[in-house]
Amino acid sequence: MNSKTAFRNTFKLMNGERPVFVPFVYGLAARLGQIPLQEMISDATYYTHLLEDACELFGYDGIVNNYDATIEAEVFDCEIEWPGDYDTPRITGCSQVELREINPEESSRIQVLLETTKRTVMSKGKDVAIIGVLTGPCSLVKTLTDDKGGDTGSAIAAVGGFITKLVKSLCELRVDGIFFREDPLNSGYREVLLANSKPYTDTYATLFNMVKHYNGFPALIVRNMEPGFITELYEMTKPSGLILLGRKVSNYDMAYLQKLADSLKIAFGLPLQTGKQAELMEQYAVIGQFVSEHKPTGFFYVSDGEIPSDTPAEVLHGLISEMQGT
Repeated sequence: MNSKTAFRNTFKLMNGERPVFVPFVYGLAARLGQIPLQEMISDATYYTHLLEDACELFGYDGIVNNYDATIEAEVFDCEIEWPGDYDTPRITGCSQVELREINPEESSRIQVLLETTKRTVMSKGKDVAIIGVLTGPCSLVKTLTDDKGGDTGSAIAAVGGFITKLVKSLCELRVDGIFFREDPLNSGYREVLLANSKPYTDTYATLFNMVKHYNGFPALIVRNMEPGFITELYEMTKPSGLILLGRKVSNYDMAYLQKLADSLKIAFGLPLQTGKQAELMEQYAVIGQFVSEHKPTGFFYVSDGEIPSDTPAEVLHGLISEMQGT
């Protein structure tokens, strides 16, 4: 079974082999190629080669096309800055936001991203999973309206329509899954979602149903979410997977998540803190022991957010060797 099949089987709760590892590699890919991130993502040729080179170097199971929450916000006229050669850009202000109907063609960054995703699907998509990442509707609306007294309902409609167009474009490229980032909201995600639950859940239904229609798997990326909210969140949004960043899981947590995976029919992405080697190995030992003993079929590994660009290559080589038993 190759990595692509194992990834897809994970979301069907049918992966009887080792859990796949899908790290968020963005600035690290640029650093490995010694090309500044801003330059990398402005050229589909550089972008494609460096994402593929990083995957080949380390041998992980899925290529994630980006990990950058500024892409969508910038289209709505938020200002961004680049803090360093290999650091992800950050939003510095959204004072001139115009909530209007936007086509992805208006953004050169999105066009390069789509072209890069298309090329990775064509060149690597038979063997490894190709995954698109988008900012989720709750996080994007919060960014665009926070402290501005804007009309949240209008913002949800504008954001929902825009993200739907992006999802359709990615799905037509035949990606294996799309991850929706709500982790920028941290533990406040629950409050934001529940404050406008009906329009948000309607938006999720449109997005997730489209991904599933194209035979892909939609997953939510959250951070520091209470385990007790998982069932409620699933009933509201019906994702195929939930990626639980920021959680240092115990054996009890692992057993609880396996029970939820079986009852809800949902896959779980478990985070590894790759930037801190001691915490990385401690967490991997807990998860790895549980996986070895109980053989869950719907668990997979992710990095706990973007892998720091200064992470030594030997750290990832050692981790992946452990995972693959080599």
